[in-house]
Amino acid sequence: MINVTKTNATQVNATTGTLPTTNLGFALKLNDDANAPSSARIELLEKPLAQLKPGQVLVKMLAAPVNPSDLVYLLGKYGLEPNNGAYVGFEGCGVIIKANAGLYGKWLVGKRVALSAQPGIDGLWAEYAITKANYCLPVRKDISDIQAATIIVNPCTSVCLVERAKALKSKAIVINAAASQVGKGAIRYAKMLGIKTIATVRSKANIKVLQQLGAEQVLLTSDENYPEQLKSYCYQYQAKVLLDAVADTDTAMALKAMPKGSTAIVYGRLTEIHDPIGGKFGVADMIFREMKIEGFWLANYIAKANPLQVLLLSTKVQKLFAQGVFQTDIYASVNFNNFAEAMDHYAAHKSDGKVILLPSRE
Repeated sequence: MINVTKTNATQVNATTGTLPTTNLGFALKLNDDANAPSSARIELLEKPLAQLKPGQVLVKMLAAPVNPSDLVYLLGKYGLEPNNGAYVGFEGCGVIIKANAGLYGKWLVGKRVALSAQPGIDGLWAEYAITKANYCLPVRKDISDIQAATIIVNPCTSVCLVERAKALKSKAIVINAAASQVGKGAIRYAKMLGIKTIATVRSKANIKVLQQLGAEQVLLTSDENYPEQLKSYCYQYQAKVLLDAVADTDTAMALKAMPKGSTAIVYGRLTEIHDPIGGKFGVADMIFREMKIEGFWLANYIAKANPLQVLLLSTKVQKLFAQGVFQTDIYASVNFNNFAEAMDHYAAHKSDGKVILLPSRE
């Protein structure tokens, strides 16, 4: 039995026709308890479906994953202000059924797409989603709905990060939290480009997995000799770029082990305690060893890129999926009934694979 909170439903019309009356999905439920699980920060909510604004499309959702960024958003510690009562979920896969977005929107109707949520409105953990037409990328037929739902956030991030490392002329890359989907994708893609990788992990169980993916070295952060090992390999392989998903003290520690002039590209913060001040770095390394820190957020990249750049990135990533170079690990695919429990498992065991919501009341 699904427990659903309902709001008043009204019929909504768009310029392209009559839309479904209501939408059912998981909405943000603000919770002041810092120890509350992720499942206590969402509620299944049925509410009227909004009217399409110019530039927007309506998508019948097929699948939507849980990402670390979603969990951080539920904590109220993401870069976007939490919107209480709004549906959550940053990416997914669906079929566009209505559009109010000119010729491009009309062309998209009926097509299966990978899509990103439009910031500031409802997300994608729902039966239907509204987003900007240019946040939708048509998907190849040879990619499943579940894999297509994971194309944007992690694989595109992996490709962009590795290509940034290539532009910085680094012969090798350090990747922390390397058992994540972004980390695994970066290892695979770097290997294709002939760039060596030094992966760091917290669990021994992930060492063999990453070695099989092609990482030159996989280091356990709890090893008492870890700092010395990291420094030795950084200098051996001339690793001058850190792909940093951990931040906090890990950024400073890793940069201290790397050659002069190295760059940390921070794209996440997977620390146990999310300090509101943010990350930390070694001031002396910045001044005397010319170390640099820069950030990366895919949403900013897409917003600044021209349509051709986004299309080329999507085409490249989808080709890598079709070739089997990229493959998102899946822990479970669940409907509304089992989603909360599966999400809590993912929050505690991210390296087991993604949890995918298949929006269904059945």
